[in-house]
Amino acid sequence: MEQSPYAGNKQIVIAGTDVPAVDALRGQGGELAFSQSKNSDGFREINASTKKDMMAQIGAIIRQANTHGLKKAEADARDQQERHAKLKAAFDSKDIKPFQVLGEVMSDEIWETLGREGFTNKILAIQNIAKGGTGRVRVRRKDILAYQVTTDVKIQEQRIRQMWVYPPEFYINCYILIEDKEIEQSSADILDEKFQDGLEAQLVREDKITKALLDRSTTLFNDQVFYTTFNPTVFTTIRTEVNRWGTPAATMLLAWDVWDDIIADPDFVAWWDPVTKHELVLEGHLGRLLGVELHTDGLRYPTLQVLQPGEVYITGSPITVGSKTIRKELDSRAIDTYNQGRAARGWFMQQIQGQIVVNGRATAKGIRLS
Repeated sequence: MEQSPYAGNKQIVIAGTDVPAVDALRGQGGELAFSQSKNSDGFREINASTKKDMMAQIGAIIRQANTHGLKKAEADARDQQERHAKLKAAFDSKDIKPFQVLGEVMSDEIWETLGREGFTNKILAIQNIAKGGTGRVRVRRKDILAYQVTTDVKIQEQRIRQMWVYPPEFYINCYILIEDKEIEQSSADILDEKFQDGLEAQLVREDKITKALLDRSTTLFNDQVFYTTFNPTVFTTIRTEVNRWGTPAATMLLAWDVWDDIIADPDFVAWWDPVTKHELVLEGHLGRLLGVELHTDGLRYPTLQVLQPGEVYITGSPITVGSKTIRKELDSRAIDTYNQGRAARGWFMQQIQGQIVVNGRATAKGIRLS
């Protein structure tokens, strides 16, 4: 008999001895602990002699990101000075157009990063809504309890009895301000700092909403799996929670520390299909385990990470999990606060969307016991 979605759920605890994680950080100082080369397409690829070596090098990149932060190739001082000069000229100009153009370029980069690094677009199906159109999501099984985001950005449950659901739409917005004294005092790349502020406001908020939806839905039909060391038994147990409903597991989100457990287990090495492109690794794509795509937010700046240590989510394909409806892509408008008595200019950015998880059977979660 099928388990009632409203009944209390059991908790699976998998006991096991702690296996010391492989210390993959082999670099010294600020140097990244991996070797790389460029292929004929111009993409950088990580060099490794074996799959285990490749996993260790990816572990080195993750550890580097969480200890020192991944340093992008820094432009020379002349480029930084040129960017700073252009920003200052736009900031000081009485014409708002140059400053507006800077904000549009920044919002385009943030929107692109949302698609590449944010895990919301990997978990949920994306549905673009034309102006005047209606955002609706098809429900394949109607005997479910769905979770959606309401207009005040709160998670609300909804008992599904019809074929279509209409997720409410809400704003994700932020203010990015630069004070006059920042322009005058700083010689660093302020635009990069403000870009990170915009990512924190947009990407983190969107992924936190998706994580909250997953946290609610993973306990509806499936059991949470508690573990001490992430090993093949834990992985297959969580995956089975999704597969047993006839929904093949497609994606796994893992916190950065779980990778240490994976590279320490020889069975994982045998199962793992590697990804060698350095750019994909930096976007959080860690390859596949038995056909399940692995993604992490551990390569982001610490302020942009959403998953807590030891958290693991496994979901079905996006079309079986839920949807993100996009009414309006990220838009930027130049603003200033001089009329409020504050010497600052910046941008107001906003997007309109809806988010809903309609199938708890396609989501499962594992948590490390501390």
